[in-house]
Order: sequence, then C-alpha cells, then structure tokens
Amino acid sequence: MAYPVTHFEINAQDAAATQKFYKDLFGWGIDANNPDNYGVIDTKNKGTGINGGIGASQQGRSWVTFYVECDDPAATLAKAERLGGRRVMEPMESMNVTYALFADPEGNVIGLAKMDRTQEQQREQEQEQKTRSRSNGNGNGTAARGRAKSTTTAKASPKRATARKRTTAKKSTTRSRSKRSRG
Repeated sequence: MAYPVTHFEINAQDAAATQKFYKDLFGWGIDANNPDNYGVIDTKNKGTGINGGIGASQQGRSWVTFYVECDDPAATLAKAERLGGRRVMEPMESMNVTYALFADPEGNVIGLAKMDRTQEQQREQEQEQKTRSRSNGNGNGTAARGRAKSTTTAKASPKRATARKRTTAKKSTTRSRSKRSRG
C-alpha cells in the first residue's frame, strides 16, 4: 500500500475562534455542526489539495498535524516506536475512520488513518447511481425528470387528451384525403 496524506488537522485552545480565522483568511467552508464542534474543512479546491479539520486540543496546547492513510494503525504505531517515535494516542474509531497519533523522534505529531472502505465504497456507489440517474442515456436531463414527464403526460387533463385525439384524427383524415386525391 502507498501511504498518502489524506487529511490535515489544526488543534487549538479556542477552536471556534481558530475556525473563524481560517474561514475568514482562506474562504474555507467549515462545518462544525456536530456534537464535538469539530470544524470539518472544505478547502473548495476541486481535484487539488486535501481537506482537513479544526478541533479543540485535548492536551491544552495548540498544534497542527497531517494524517497518513495506512492499513493497520496499531501495527504502524508499533513500527514508529521501534524506529524511535512515541505513541501519543491509541487507535480510536470514529464514524468510518480508525485513527491514531504518534510523535516522531523530533516530537512532531503525525496522525494515522484507516478508512472503512466498505462505507466509502458504498458512498461511491451511491454517488455513481446518482450520477447515472442524472443522465437518461442521451444527456437530456435526469431520469427522474423523464419519469416525471411521462407521469405528467399520462395524467393529462381531459381537454388535453381530447385535443390530442382531434389532432391525431385530423392527421389521419388529411392522409386519407391526400391518398384519394392521388388515386
């Protein structure tokens, strides 16, 4: 497995003020609507960079870290210790991520993260289905709109149905007349 950097985090003594600072400075979208008031950052860059978060420091001091994705955070923590690092936080699970923290030999705190691919793959499949349903195969609107149109047509008012019958009848009569005039 490659070890990509997948998340960054700013831990602050005053998380709300720090969230406001970065929102005002960079125009980041920050959503702290959760029980921990953890500000989930959307840097609003499509295709470049990574998103992150701003939360309250559990140690009472401010610090910045980044998270590296790995298959087994506990095993990676043990390896970091063997190489001279120290464990800062045991692996914890939150929603679809297991994460842990270690300090490198210089004291820099680095995060480890393991994504629950089952939930992530399910989200990707749901997103794919939404994307597919937006196109009804010919790029003309959504499948949902197409269904709505056919439902609307089927439930046409009696006046519309009658008008359609008259139009159809006129076309048939016109065709019949033109055949007779040729013959």
